[in-house]
Amino acid sequence: MKTSSVKITSSLLILMFIISGISKIISFGANESKRLSKKINIPKKYSQIIVFLAGIWELISSIILLIGIWNFNKTLIHYGSLSLIIFTIIATLIFYTQPFKHLPFLSNLTTMCALLLLPYICVKC
Repeated sequence: MKTSSVKITSSLLILMFIISGISKIISFGANESKRLSKKINIPKKYSQIIVFLAGIWELISSIILLIGIWNFNKTLIHYGSLSLIIFTIIATLIFYTQPFKHLPFLSNLTTMCALLLLPYICVKC
């Protein structure tokens, strides 16, 4: 594989987390707080803080991963991917298991698998 195509393709995978994280941060967590509040039965003001922190988590993890990808730093790629995998597992368990929603669940599973493969693909180039 060509190095540039791996970098670009990997970056496009991470783009969804960057957009989602920025959206959560800009809205101070208001965009998804109502939905989270209903799912885990907590007051909206607390869910808004959680969503805001989730946005920070997404953005920091994405930046770490992108730095690792573009500089071929195996450690950053590994930990950035792992962090986004953990984030996606938590989000999937909260939003798509009760009741089970198979399409979003499978979509997140596919994303987790791609993130899991990133350290191996990026190191091989």
